[in-house]
Amino acid sequence: MSPAPSRVVIDCDPGIDDAIALLLAYASPELDVAGITTVAGNVGLDQVVDNALRLCDLIGGAAASTPVLRGHAGPLARGRRQPDEPVHGAYGLGGVELPQATRAANPGHAVDWTAGEVRARPGEITLIATAPLINVAGLLHTHPGAGAALREIVVMGGAAFAPGNVTPAAEFNFYADPEAARYVTESGVPLRIVGLDVTRAALTPLADAETLIADGGPATSAAGRMLRHLIERYEWRHGVRACAVHDALAVAAAIEPGLLEWTEAWVTVECAGEFTRGALVADVHGRSGHAPNALVATGVDADAFRAFMLSRLLAAYGTSAPPLTR
Repeated sequence: MSPAPSRVVIDCDPGIDDAIALLLAYASPELDVAGITTVAGNVGLDQVVDNALRLCDLIGGAAASTPVLRGHAGPLARGRRQPDEPVHGAYGLGGVELPQATRAANPGHAVDWTAGEVRARPGEITLIATAPLINVAGLLHTHPGAGAALREIVVMGGAAFAPGNVTPAAEFNFYADPEAARYVTESGVPLRIVGLDVTRAALTPLADAETLIADGGPATSAAGRMLRHLIERYEWRHGVRACAVHDALAVAAAIEPGLLEWTEAWVTVECAGEFTRGALVADVHGRSGHAPNALVATGVDADAFRAFMLSRLLAAYGTSAPPLTR
């Protein structure tokens, strides 16, 4: 008998890699997606919410009625959010225009909704955060006890031992609101961090995007075209015909933690450095004197992740796949 699926809330800012992450989550019977909360990040909040709703309709099944909540439109501490991440192109989805959403976002705020969900199911909810940590910090700060009721937070963010992708030191999600990221990392909630150390080591090649496009299903075709846009950006910037699908790896980590290698560390986020604002600090040798507060992903089976993601997407959404009912 298979174990009951893990109940998750996905806090995201779609975004191409968030879109693939949502597709992967709904393609995976190990997860029960309770809700999707949104925050400004790759694009502004209105576009993020619209993208999430359109993606839910594209996925179908249970996704078509999953609660989608509006969250914060900018940083908690510094007042003005970073400009849209240009990597993601038109609509934030690489120019892939999905059909108009058939519903609006749920009423209420993402933070308050998540607090209610977590308190109703203490110890059951894993929060997968693939965006700037503004909503997550807001949850932990404004709803005392919510953190203790969470099972775990899986974060896509930071670069513990690798260069950043916004500055030499900082990754986009942490740089967008370093104070929020610091609050979350030091919150005491069980934490897994999936950062650029591993996402850059698990690239998806153009061949996989072309396989999805060739399948011809609405969702596989859209996913392949989004990935192809991202690969074109990577080729222009890095000279490789492949791309990191950062947020999908975080979802995979919540499903199959054994795809990655994990290192205990005390972590925090630099908020004051002239050149290091937003940098993830990971102490793996106890130099700080603090006990470990996170598991940091430091290795990944790239081939296994690639096969995992591609096979799940084709099995769930391919032209020969049965209708998605979960």
